[in-house]
Amino acid sequence: MTILEALQAINTYPISDTYIEVICIDRDLTSTADYTKTIGSSEGYQLATADTYFYLANHPNIVEQDVGINNAPEIKKQLLGLANAIYKEYDDPKFTGFTYGFIGEDFNG
Repeated sequence: MTILEALQAINTYPISDTYIEVICIDRDLTSTADYTKTIGSSEGYQLATADTYFYLANHPNIVEQDVGINNAPEIKKQLLGLANAIYKEYDDPKFTGFTYGFIGEDFNG
């Protein structure tokens, strides 16, 4: 399994290869490198994981006919909390210090 595949496996919501490539470049990772336990515990990979959580917490729901791909608002809130916990641990500037929530279809910050 590659780093790209490991990050995409975090959630069933589809994340484009290109987006993961950007995350990897930003975190000094090679997306095509084999995922290992050492890489998985590295700061770069942990922050890439946080970036992926953040993306998943803020992605739109996809609905086509009777089929939908989404995460419930509670899950999105948990994902943002996980991202912030990692950002805080590594003193990353993306740390917001708070979480967002959804009320109905409206975004509530």
